Amino acid sequence: MKSFYGIGKAWFFLLFAAIFFAACAHHAAMPARPPAPQAPVFAAHVKTNPDINWVQWSGSAFTRARAENKLVFLEISAKWSAWHGQLDKSLSSDPAAAEIIEKNYIPIYVDADRRPDIYARYGRRDLPSLSILNPDGYVLAVASAMTEPELKNLLGTLARNYAKNKAVIDEALKSSSRTPDSKKPLAPYPVSKLPSISLSALAGEWDNSYGGIGNGKKFPMPEMLDFLTYVSAHQEFWKGTDPAQLAKAALNGMAAGLYDGAEGGFYRYSDTPDWKSPHKEKLLGLNSEIMSAYLAASEQYKNKKYLEIGESCARFLDEYLLDRKAGAFMNSMSGRQDAAAARIETDRTLFADANGKAALAFLEAYRVTGRKEYLKTATGALDYIINNLYIKKTGVLHYRGANGNMLGLSDQVMPGLAAVRAYEATADRKYLDFAVNIAKICDRKFYDQKDFGFYGFWYAYRPVGLLEDKKKPQEENACMSELLMELHYLTGRDGYEKQARNTLIPFIPAFRKYPALSAPAALAAAKICSRTYEFFVTGAESDPGFAELLGKSYTFQCPDRVVVPLDTMTDRKRLDHLGYGHDKTPILYVCSETACFPPVRPGESMEKVRAMLEKSREAKQKRYGK
Repeated sequence: MKSFYGIGKAWFFLLFAAIFFAACAHHAAMPARPPAPQAPVFAAHVKTNPDINWVQWSGSAFTRARAENKLVFLEISAKWSAWHGQLDKSLSSDPAAAEIIEKNYIPIYVDADRRPDIYARYGRRDLPSLSILNPDGYVLAVASAMTEPELKNLLGTLARNYAKNKAVIDEALKSSSRTPDSKKPLAPYPVSKLPSISLSALAGEWDNSYGGIGNGKKFPMPEMLDFLTYVSAHQEFWKGTDPAQLAKAALNGMAAGLYDGAEGGFYRYSDTPDWKSPHKEKLLGLNSEIMSAYLAASEQYKNKKYLEIGESCARFLDEYLLDRKAGAFMNSMSGRQDAAAARIETDRTLFADANGKAALAFLEAYRVTGRKEYLKTATGALDYIINNLYIKKTGVLHYRGANGNMLGLSDQVMPGLAAVRAYEATADRKYLDFAVNIAKICDRKFYDQKDFGFYGFWYAYRPVGLLEDKKKPQEENACMSELLMELHYLTGRDGYEKQARNTLIPFIPAFRKYPALSAPAALAAAKICSRTYEFFVTGAESDPGFAELLGKSYTFQCPDRVVVPLDTMTDRKRLDHLGYGHDKTPILYVCSETACFPPVRPGESMEKVRAMLEKSREAKQKRYGK
């Protein structure tokens, strides 16, 4: 008997009995503007399932469901999903199931990569994801692995029950969305304590044998690896826990299981906690984040194996996912077992957020190795975003041809963060101007001026269902905090630092409930609280010595340095404020909050800077008893 998502016990949730525990949402109206044109992936899905009249997600689809008293059959999937093709084949080969869907439901198909807002609110990590919604967008049931007879039984039961009890069910869902939270809000922690709290919690839940969190399916969590690697260099956050042991357990475990030693790159997740039962899909965004994590770890832990794996990821992305004509990266390779078929099933779409992560990864590769080809690849991906997806008054579109009436925070912040680091590496003013404007757009469209933090998505219209209940994603807000802090140092404007701190405020109370899952916010807090070393490269940018000092500064091994290029012609006010003068001869000044080191000129060694930083590090170790 066929199963839609593979081998395993069939199960599904009927939420009529637990309706008051459904996800909170507001009653939604039809959007003021028409939906985006059909994407090729949607057309392909319709062709694969010709007996089902699939429609795209839109206000008109829910209006139709309301007018015809039908439920919504929502399928969320992606081209890389290993089980996507099997589900399509099952639906298209079962006329009885198609008949039930056509008679009682409005069937909506959503591509998870092209509509991350819908995936975030209605999807699950395992795709495809099937949900049954009422005409107002509330979830009535979620279907997981099940056989064809079980799916038909579920669909028929839901349709009959809803037809009999429509008014009661709809009112119950509306009431649940209006139920006030009577619990007293949790008191927040001070920002300076967040890294220690998160580190202690991670140590309590970490798998010391294989690394990571979980006893069943295990997903790589590069944001946790980034946090552990960073605090490994900051003993003031340890409080009895050595983060290096936790990080190395995961880095070694993932390398032994999820890492593809033949082609390079990492698979998406493992069915077992030892990482050795991987699902074969490879995603650009995830591989970029893992690549960055291994490269940073190679430097912090002086581990050549981690460096080899990080550079192997770079080669995989370059060979299999780089669109050389565009200079940017394609999104994914399918999870099909046959390697040749996987290449055929490559999703060639160039997404802004994933390419922003790729640019960050290659900038990290340049920082760690000093190899200029990595810098060229990074700026190529970033230039594609700026030249093809960026509209100055609107923001960054998710992909070329996407509707600008919906914007994602991730599509703004990931390229923005990559841009400030590209500016540090190249002194090219277009990257700084881009990042400054992105910060303005995010402040105008995504920022919660009352309670702080940034919402994950912005709409030019009133969205449908759960999308109307706006959320603030932690990882993107943590990256936004980092972007704002870097803009503070690069521009000298104090307002950025204040907003960077305020961005973390909505996530501080959650540390009492979910401290182990608060690593992204904890990392951003650690970077705010740690001493930052500013590498001021001054002089005429046209002088070859300027580029020499810029390269030495960017590749200098210090997790807390920020490189500030200052040209004697265009940055005179900033130079005057800092007291550095207008000498065209390039000079590097290294300063912390408390002291400045002796200047460095072209041709001179960075050893005196290294010695001063080492002395500072030893003093800090002594202060914290290490």
